[in-house]
Formats: sequence, structure tokens, C-alpha cells
Amino acid sequence: MEVVLGATLHDPVGRTAEAIQRLARDLKAVFPAIVLNISDLTRPEVVDAAAALGATITRHVSNEAHIGRFRRDAIVQAADGRHVLYADFDHLLRWIEFGREDLLRALETDPDADVLVVGRSEHALAQEPRRLRETERLVNHAYQLMTGERWDLMFAIRRLSPAAVRMIAAESRIDTLANDVEWPLLARRAGLTLGYAESDALYYRTVQEFGADEDSGDGDPLEWIRRLEFAALHAGAMREFLDREAENTRQDNKETSLLFR
Repeated sequence: MEVVLGATLHDPVGRTAEAIQRLARDLKAVFPAIVLNISDLTRPEVVDAAAALGATITRHVSNEAHIGRFRRDAIVQAADGRHVLYADFDHLLRWIEFGREDLLRALETDPDADVLVVGRSEHALAQEPRRLRETERLVNHAYQLMTGERWDLMFAIRRLSPAAVRMIAAESRIDTLANDVEWPLLARRAGLTLGYAESDALYYRTVQEFGADEDSGDGDPLEWIRRLEFAALHAGAMREFLDREAENTRQDNKETSLLFR
């Protein structure tokens, strides 16, 4: 199964330029086509490195509130009848450098799944910054109560079938990064098949600390506030699906009661 890459990239500090150049051969060996939706604030040297990679480049006006829309645009632009892997490009660069075999295994996992969620293993999660562990586990727990699936959701890596890309293009309404939960919930509602793969090789860094040995944000109150805000966005997205299911149940019960009057 060939999988093309549709990714977003926001690098106003230029940290990823050297990594793109260094990993170009590996990227081209794994992905037969690469589409990057790059923010207007990304440094020119990063854009030049992406162009030298042979990626198809589109641009968007940077806006954190619209990250989900930029992700959606990336997969739609990458769609060519093959499966699409969505990933934030800085995460993808680390993954292919430090866990290429792990990446290849994920691309081949459960080939019949329309949406394959790729998450971090318990070992990988245990190494993450505390602010991520403590806020993301709440999102993951709520999702598990809704679906029965004990998945790590907030790393934004999804392998999507052509049918899943079409469904997301037509039905996705959430423009924030809460599409982490929206896309799999839309797929469940549409009757598409879902799968899950875990990785030991994924880990988080801000783009400002790309390449750093350790994350330094746990002592910054703003970084904690941002993670709480991100969790709240995911909670709101899940709430919409619960509210819709409850309304459908009420409507079904009403119709049933009318039938038996």
C-alpha cells in the first residue's frame, strides 16, 4: 500500500531547515509524494529546503485557531487516490530520523482501516512533559468512555483512506487542533473502519526547541495554560458528538412512542 504525505509546517525560527535537507533521501524513499501546507511566517530557508525536497507546497496565513483547517487542507491537497498520512511535519521529521522502521510498520498496520490513529506507547508517553501527560490523559479518558477505545489521540498522526479523506473534506467542521478527536469520531459515525497503532519513537518538542534533548516548558505557567486550553477544545469537540447522539436518541424514542400509540 502506497501512502502519500500531507502535512502542515509552521517554523518561524528556521530550526527544521537543516533536518529537511539531512533527511530528504529518507523522506523521498518512504513517501512517493509529499504535500506541505506551510505557514506564511515560516522562515524562507525552511521553505527553500522543502522545495528542494520536491514537495508540493501550499501556503496559509498563520492562525493557531485554524490549525485544524490547515491540516484538512493538507490532506485534501495530497489526496490522489492513495492513502494519505497526516502528520505535523516537525513530528514527522523526528519520527523518520529516530524511528524509521517504526514509521514503516505504522504505515503498513491494519491496511483495511479507513482511519488509522497513530499514538504514543505507554513507554513513550511516560517520557513526555508533565503538562502533556496530565492534560492529555483526561482527553484520552473521555474518548475511551465514549468509544471503548483506549487510544492516545493528541499527537495528530492519522493514516487516511481515500474514503476517509472524502468524508473529512465533506463533513469536518472543527477548524482547531481538536480535529484530533473529530476525525475519528466522524469516521465512527459514518461507519468507516478504524484502527490503532502505537509507537515508541514519537516524542514532543515545540518547534522552537526542535532538536533539543529535553523539553523546557513545564516550568512556564503559560505553557500549562495553553495545554489546558487545548484539552478544553477537545472536550468541546467531543461534547458536540455526545449532544448529537443524545438528540438522535430522543428523536428515535419519540418516533417509537408514536408508532405504539
